[in-house]
Amino acid sequence: MKHPERRKNLLMPFQNIKISIVIPCHNHGEFLRDAVQSVFASDFHDYEIIIVNDGSEDEFTLKALRELEQDFSGNPNLRIIHQENMGVAPARNKAIQISRGEYILPLDADDKIRPHYLGMAAAILDNKPDVGVVYPHARLFGEREGILEFPPFEPERLLLHNSVVVSSVYRKKIWETCGGYDPKMKIGYEDWEFWICAMEMEWNFHFLEGDMFDYRIRHDSRNSACHIPENRQELIRYICGKHRDTYAKHLEYVISEKEAILLRSELHIRDLEAIIREKEGELSRICNSHGWKALSMYYRFINKVFPMNSRRRQIAKHILGILKSAD
Repeated sequence: MKHPERRKNLLMPFQNIKISIVIPCHNHGEFLRDAVQSVFASDFHDYEIIIVNDGSEDEFTLKALRELEQDFSGNPNLRIIHQENMGVAPARNKAIQISRGEYILPLDADDKIRPHYLGMAAAILDNKPDVGVVYPHARLFGEREGILEFPPFEPERLLLHNSVVVSSVYRKKIWETCGGYDPKMKIGYEDWEFWICAMEMEWNFHFLEGDMFDYRIRHDSRNSACHIPENRQELIRYICGKHRDTYAKHLEYVISEKEAILLRSELHIRDLEAIIREKEGELSRICNSHGWKALSMYYRFINKVFPMNSRRRQIAKHILGILKSAD
């Protein structure tokens, strides 16, 4: 990694750590440096970084981890711990267990944060004791760009879907009371279940305006497994069972909202089907028009007389040269 001495100065040892950034890493060495550098770029410096090598096997990741260990050897504010591959939840739990921060920021190894995020989140938690979680929207990058916006926080809505990003800043006491992230949720949604636990503890969730968090979109990401119907069904059933009393309390809301969401989806599908039928009709009219038939006959004639081969390309190139010289 470049300029290790300059980066060391960005992470000076503090006696009191305000925020612990925990980064699980399993074979994500190609992204890990970007994640760490995004923390270094923060305008808030009272933090520590704990990276958990969750059984990485590829040499690129192992090399990146070795370089970080060398660059920050002796600095207690960046630690790398190694374990067998146990999954994201146990990796986060292990890091948080040894963390010294009052607040926690889980950061996946392929994501990034913006410079103002840590300071603004810490200020809210410092000044609003009723707030337990500070969350931003997500700026998407990678294979798709855009903004993943979240509506104002409503406790009941959290029972329908995860409306809080994983890289939210929260009080460590929430993790202690909830018992950490559920290691049984190996497929995913362990962060969603964690937020439900925080909600049950009656902590307020504070939405932070502005670009604070960059979420990388990858086709092979862990979240893609959650979108497989069988996996999602299993995960939802597990979450509902674990928080049975909460779901029972809000049963009318959950059922009615699910029905409304399903109906809106069905109406949207009908609209798309109508558009497809309209486009199919336009295509049929074009294909049956005299102009299209004449054009098709022309191309069939050309392909028969001049097959698309090297000879045809030479003729076309020769004709093009004549036209250019005529100009």
